[in-house]
Amino acid sequence: MKRLLIITMLTCMIPFVLADHHKDAKSKERKMNNPNRLMNFAECKEIKEVIGGILSMSDGIWKEIEKSPEDEKKWGEVIALSDLASNYSTVYDVWCKDMIKKRMKSRDKAKKKMKKEKNHEKPDN
Repeated sequence: MKRLLIITMLTCMIPFVLADHHKDAKSKERKMNNPNRLMNFAECKEIKEVIGGILSMSDGIWKEIEKSPEDEKKWGEVIALSDLASNYSTVYDVWCKDMIKKRMKSRDKAKKKMKKEKNHEKPDN
């Protein structure tokens, strides 16, 4: 009975021991080549800037609409720009928001660690 129990325990523990493969040097490469990763940080930053540019263009057209509200061409332009900004915002939310949040979280963690190490240093006096 003890022998069966030991064999069962060892069999159940093997997957936990072998599950540590994600810490190897190739893990970063696997993350970068993941089919669910569409854009990198620079591309996400560029999309964010594009969204800001589209919204500022839209704001300029709104100011023109306030001056002459009957201009249907301007209404069409502002609708198209709003739709475009909405589409880009959806792409940003889906592909970039979590990545940026994780990056900021890791930066904050690193800053706290540096601050903690700095506070624990003793003066040479």
